[in-house]
Amino acid sequence: MTLLKNHWDWSDMPKRQPTSPVVNASGDTFGDDVRRVRIARKMSQTGLTVATGYSRTYVSKVETGTVIPTPRFAEGCDKAFNTGDLFVRQLRRITEGEHPAWFAPYIDAEREASAIRDFSTMFVMGLLQTPEYARASLSGARPCPPQDIDAKVTSRLRRHEVLDAVTPPTVWVVLCEPALWNIVGSSRTMADQMSHILAMMRRHPTLTVQVLPFSSAEVAISAAYVVLDIPGSGPQVYVEGPQGGRPYQAADSVNNAVRIYDLVRAGSLSARDSAAYIDNVRSEHERNAVDQVQLQRPPRGQLRRVGPGTRVRRKHPRPRQ
Repeated sequence: MTLLKNHWDWSDMPKRQPTSPVVNASGDTFGDDVRRVRIARKMSQTGLTVATGYSRTYVSKVETGTVIPTPRFAEGCDKAFNTGDLFVRQLRRITEGEHPAWFAPYIDAEREASAIRDFSTMFVMGLLQTPEYARASLSGARPCPPQDIDAKVTSRLRRHEVLDAVTPPTVWVVLCEPALWNIVGSSRTMADQMSHILAMMRRHPTLTVQVLPFSSAEVAISAAYVVLDIPGSGPQVYVEGPQGGRPYQAADSVNNAVRIYDLVRAGSLSARDSAAYIDNVRSEHERNAVDQVQLQRPPRGQLRRVGPGTRVRRKHPRPRQ
């Protein structure tokens, strides 16, 4: 089943370099971009000092990449250069430090979406992940230094904020059954993840989770994807792949993605039955976690053989009556 066509090709987008906390998606520092735009606007460092309210020394340090600018400085740059919220968003992506270049636009779209329809095949979607599950999934695919994993986990968990917004989006998640059984981290991690999904379902009335069972796999596709309804610009589709995600906005591509989503949702268990099934899966992971703990216990000392002619000394003899 063909999902999408006429996609935006981001294959030529430069990869983000994680070596510096002030490096942006193009490999340059935040300060490099400030300097380029300042020069293009024919503005001196003194002029930017006046516009932002920061000293010339501070502006110089930002441009040379020796300090991480404050959000207020980024706002001042946007006002001085008339760039909307370009520098504010760039700074947020840099300081959060978690997303590769191809994923940053999705994060912005997810925060703006009025509705999110997610189809997850092998993993639980990011909005529903626990810290332990997120850490395990991020550590396995592309090994990287622990400090980078910490930043990625923190940023992934920050995505949960959209569910707690004053006006949260409507979130509909279809989880393929393999995503519930695949061991990510450990059985304990999976048991806690299932409990977390159930708690999220109870806590957020705008969240609906349905399980697509193995018996309905013929209506599904292999690629995980999400449909975002963006106010003022219409729906967008993001499809996961080995080289990262890709956005699709062409009308026929979006309509086809929505049609497929309706099929897999119709073939899924109801929200109530899904919750019951997730709880059953949780119980199974719980039992496996207990079994694993028991297997990891050190073996006890060897038992003494007791038989005819063998004298057994008691540590605490019984008192005579």
